Amino acid sequence: MTTTRELGTQPDRVRAAHQKLAPVFDQIAATAVSREAAGELDRDAVHALRDAGYTRLRVPEEYGGAGLSFEEASWFLVALGRADSNLAQALRAHWLHVEDVLSRPADDPATPEFRDRWLRRIGEGAIVGNALTERGNVRGQTVTRLHTTERRDAEGYPVRVLTGEKFYSTGAAYADWILVSATDDDGQPVSAAVPSTAPGITIVDDWDGFGQQLTASGTTRFASTPVPHADIAPPGDGPDSGGRVAFGQALAQYVHLAVLTGIGQAVVEEGAGYVRSRTRGFSHGAAELPGQDPQVLHVVGHASSQIFGARAAFAAILPELARQLQAESDGRILPEIDVDRLYLSVYQAQQVIAPAVLATATAIFEVGGASAASASRGLDRHWRNARVLASHNPLIYRARIIGDWEVNATPVERSYTVGTPGQQQ
Repeated sequence: MTTTRELGTQPDRVRAAHQKLAPVFDQIAATAVSREAAGELDRDAVHALRDAGYTRLRVPEEYGGAGLSFEEASWFLVALGRADSNLAQALRAHWLHVEDVLSRPADDPATPEFRDRWLRRIGEGAIVGNALTERGNVRGQTVTRLHTTERRDAEGYPVRVLTGEKFYSTGAAYADWILVSATDDDGQPVSAAVPSTAPGITIVDDWDGFGQQLTASGTTRFASTPVPHADIAPPGDGPDSGGRVAFGQALAQYVHLAVLTGIGQAVVEEGAGYVRSRTRGFSHGAAELPGQDPQVLHVVGHASSQIFGARAAFAAILPELARQLQAESDGRILPEIDVDRLYLSVYQAQQVIAPAVLATATAIFEVGGASAASASRGLDRHWRNARVLASHNPLIYRARIIGDWEVNATPVERSYTVGTPGQQQ
């Protein structure tokens, strides 16, 4: 996040948040290896983060939050990625939803009620997860349906119910509210939010990835689950629609990059700590102890420099992301060229950060012998977690998009859909 010395230059609100969260981050980092080895979702850790204010960092003070700016809060996201990337990723939907709420256009008549409702919920401790992606869908459509029934709710609105199954529903098992993408009665994409305790919801921890194992990214099923009328978004307005920066890949990828940067910091710190702890060296080494061996020091120094570059790339995208999110909140329309350049910079940062972290997470094993592979150290988790995070949005596609911009000035893609190619309805 930042050093104690650097905190002296930060606003009081940042120092106050650090004071509350630093002990929680330390405890999470100290138990990360054992929790991953046990393979159990740790809701207590998520609740500790919530109670210390992590889920409310960006929420205005009048709603019970810390009132941090976008850039200030972003380094706390990196810090959680450093402590345990599972938990940082598990709370990704929550983080993104808060930015959606804060950047809703001020000139939209629906914004005040929407904003007030969600800031109150989150300020009171609500945690948000998602159930967006599914298997077997046609690209651009979902199998999950939002049906209108003949029944009416207490306010006289038709009762709508969700039916379907989602996979990669990150954070759902930790959440109080679940964001869901669906197709409505007219075949239009729609998004909704439902309480995680609503009837007909089944959450299964069956994510089988070799990394990010404790992100609660498994299956969520909905069986005629009622949806509050006020929590149904208009057709076409929802996560990854690309209609706003808050709904596009610039912001979604930003969270991945923050977590990857945090993983890189953890690799360097744990690698250096491992070298300091070693009392045995190799007969063919360049010094009696690994901590004095110039070859070993070179590996650690190179790793540190790689992650310095990753942090710099992450820092570089923050000001423009913050500016464009604020512009959306103000109801200002930004020039298309500005939005293109924002997305371009995020995709360029991805090309820097992900390879640097993956290479560092591999190279750090060069500083030790077989003991570096001990499961009790858990150094392998960093590469596994980074590899899975980097696979969410393949680098090869983003590199091609960047090249197409540089050569042909082709507008930069802002969203994407997944699924089976086929006739879209």
